[in-house]
Amino acid sequence: MEFFLFFIFLALSIILTGVLSYYSDLLFFSAKENYHRDEITKPWEQALQSLISVFESGGNLTIGASLFLFFALFAWFWSLLGGVVGSPHYTSSFGNYFFHLPLLFFGFLFGFPFLKEGFGQTGAGKIFIDNGRSVLSGLGLGNLAANLSIWGLYHEFFFVFILITGILILWPLLSYWNHRKFFAVSIGPGPKYSSGWENNDYDEYEEDQAGFENSNYQTKASDSSSKFQESDWDDFDGGLRDDAPSLDDFEDPK
Repeated sequence: MEFFLFFIFLALSIILTGVLSYYSDLLFFSAKENYHRDEITKPWEQALQSLISVFESGGNLTIGASLFLFFALFAWFWSLLGGVVGSPHYTSSFGNYFFHLPLLFFGFLFGFPFLKEGFGQTGAGKIFIDNGRSVLSGLGLGNLAANLSIWGLYHEFFFVFILITGILILWPLLSYWNHRKFFAVSIGPGPKYSSGWENNDYDEYEEDQAGFENSNYQTKASDSSSKFQESDWDDFDGGLRDDAPSLDDFEDPK
């Protein structure tokens, strides 16, 4: 029964994450001043596309979905270890709370740069790293579904614990499901949007701005030079080409 509940809550967790990722992108990441009614009331298609995008982030939908399911089950089996070292895994005890914390989730999240550098170059390690979003989502949503299933079946865990762990899991996933970084940790393809003010982007902006100002200066200089050359100095009275005055031009004041 608990295993059946796990799959139900896993499906609900996937739906919840997809819908929340859509609304977080709509309202926060790419906020707009005006919204169409359908954008608010019909999130389902976009939520499904977000899920497919996560599974396809490594380049293969089947591999991504398989890794997601495998690591979701792995997170569920990990939660059962509390019953091995102490009281049954569903009881409210310290050992059970430890194994129901999203330790695997955050371990993979913040250890991803080191895993990528050490094992993500060739072979199976590269496939594993390329599908990092699917792996991370499986570990997180699998842990959330395991917590919800034991709480829904036995009601011995504190619901506050379930709520806090759910927030801690969904917070990073909403960023990654919207193709963004979380605390400077990037998993999968690059961010969807770039600020244009970081690292080389800022240098390129300065170079473009300097080139733009230089071109404007040269244009103004050439315009003024052409005007100078086109001006007719012969029409200017007292110009440099006039003959010098003689003494006869001056009358005797007497």
